[in-house]
Amino acid sequence: MLKATAIARSRASTIGWIGLGAMGHPMALNLFTKTYLAHQSQSGNTRIQSPKYTICEQDEGRVSSFLSELREKGGSELASSVERVGNGREMAKAASRIITMLPSTPQVESVYLDGTDGILPGLLALSDDTPSLTSSSPSSSPRSQEIKEGGSESVQRVSSSTTYSSGLSSGKTPLIDSSITITPPSSSASTSAGAIGAHTLLVDCTTLSPTSATSIAQRIHQETLSRVFMLDAPVSGGTVAAKKGELTIMFGSPSAAATGLAVPLLKTMAKGDRVVYCGGNGKGVGVKVCNNLILAINQIALAEGLALGESLGIDPVLLHDVINTSSGQSWSSRVNPPLKEIDGSPASRDYAGGFQSRLMLKDAGLALEAAAVLDLPIPMTWAAKSIYEAVCRESEGEWATKDFSVVYEWIKKKQLEGVERGWKADPTET
Repeated sequence: MLKATAIARSRASTIGWIGLGAMGHPMALNLFTKTYLAHQSQSGNTRIQSPKYTICEQDEGRVSSFLSELREKGGSELASSVERVGNGREMAKAASRIITMLPSTPQVESVYLDGTDGILPGLLALSDDTPSLTSSSPSSSPRSQEIKEGGSESVQRVSSSTTYSSGLSSGKTPLIDSSITITPPSSSASTSAGAIGAHTLLVDCTTLSPTSATSIAQRIHQETLSRVFMLDAPVSGGTVAAKKGELTIMFGSPSAAATGLAVPLLKTMAKGDRVVYCGGNGKGVGVKVCNNLILAINQIALAEGLALGESLGIDPVLLHDVINTSSGQSWSSRVNPPLKEIDGSPASRDYAGGFQSRLMLKDAGLALEAAAVLDLPIPMTWAAKSIYEAVCRESEGEWATKDFSVVYEWIKKKQLEGVERGWKADPTET
């Protein structure tokens, strides 16, 4: 029993991260370092257990790079304490807070739902030799049921013998209210959802199909009897904002209780009040897909305008500056201009890094998929997707991994080639 209690305590205080790619790396770095350093500032409070950290990433190079930077920012003690697991199932057993940042829908479905290595099977396999991490069954308490159905009440602290916190605040009071009670395990069900704990939190930051995001969350909630909370929390701002911890995070949440647990974690990666509640499960991803639909079109529009201006003999930097003080301005023109003359622009580094063209192609496809479900025409998005498909084929596929603002080079190339009639303005038509 002592061993089981120790396991429960360790899991309760562990934050897990799956996916250390271009966005996942800086996001996890901010989450880990900020929670760790905040706890260090509260070290006088013996009732707050130090957070533990676990990662899951298959690429050895990414793991090495992440741990190296974590050591620089958070110190060797933090970096050396990070544990690593091989799959979602193992992560579910190790951590009660799990955040994922994955490429797209297929990977999310696999990590969460795979019958052998998924997070869901791992949660369901938590046996009754691990004490229940819950103060009461969420479905049995009238108050809990009210919260489950989206009530406005905030999460209450639970009377407990031991308090655990991720220690997220900058002051003396922890932002995350994750009090738990270690109760004896049930003797009736070795793999029951009751052993999972009411405070297990899953947050997926992937941009994926809104329909899939909703169905995955519904399955998690149904099979765990709502003792596990799952949110979709995609991000906006790109790698620059991710590194600075200044992302905008839009999230869909099943309840006020889930929101109360998730927001303090999300704030470590976002700027100010840019953690935005969008509605129930799937709504966060829905907002992100709409946002990226606009972004895809804006970047192409900027590229066309700059390319036309260059052909007219206009100084591209001058044109860029005028655009940014006029009605044509956008995030693309202010933050992501495709001009090598501008320091820090994607073009100044040969479009390396940033938001890859293949990912923008993916997001345009997600928007079209969402619209198709509703039988809605979105012609500009269809055109944008066809352009990014062409961009991704350039240079034997090399442009697929360049920043999506490389569409500017594609448009200039087409102008030089003398593209087919459909791309030209015809002065004879009225």
